[in-house]
Amino acid sequence: MLKCFKDEKFWCAVGGAAAVILGKKVVKAKKTRELAVTGLAKGMKLKSDAQSALRSMKDEASDICYDAKVEAGINDEEEVTE
Repeated sequence: MLKCFKDEKFWCAVGGAAAVILGKKVVKAKKTRELAVTGLAKGMKLKSDAQSALRSMKDEASDICYDAKVEAGINDEEEVTE
């Protein structure tokens, strides 16, 4: 009987079983859900902020391009050839 306690495979099996039991409790815990929801909300906010910043940069670039065309006297109907 004591020989099995010295077996490395036995302790791996016991550790695996314990990890499954504890993992299930952690996944089902209310605090884990709260943390996951909070993290997801922060991620969504960061994505929204990044999209807003990109939209702003595109608008600014479009304005700069339009101003450059007006300054150069190019109409939108004319094609720019280089």
